[in-house]
Amino acid sequence: MKSLSFGWIKTALPLAVLFAVPMWVQAEIFTGKINGHECAHKGETCPVDRLDPHIALESDFVLMVGEGDYLFMPNLSRDIKVRYVLDNVQVKGEKHPRFNSIKVSEFSVKKGGKYVTVWTQKQADFEYEALYRDGLAFPGQKVN
Repeated sequence: MKSLSFGWIKTALPLAVLFAVPMWVQAEIFTGKINGHECAHKGETCPVDRLDPHIALESDFVLMVGEGDYLFMPNLSRDIKVRYVLDNVQVKGEKHPRFNSIKVSEFSVKKGGKYVTVWTQKQADFEYEALYRDGLAFPGQKVN
């Protein structure tokens, strides 16, 4: 009877571990303008003369990073994006390897010639935790 050889495990196991662990993705900095997705998709800029009624109809806003190129920012609230439509912004985050999207870690707006950070994921996480630390209880309500 022939004995089984498990020598292939020495090669296969390290390879399996290598592919199972996601590669470390370095945060990048992207600079551009915030524009409505519908406008960006059409290759246009949101109309400045009727911006308020127009942005009410936009479902999402994107970062324009080049001529016709744009990136979604799914973890950044629409409320934050809408405040800075057509402003120069800088976004720090990880670009998805397959999709045109960024997991934003910092969002900065150009004011007076320099970029000022107005939102960070770390601060958003802190605020969320502070608000919902004891569940969704109303003041005075006991939580089990």
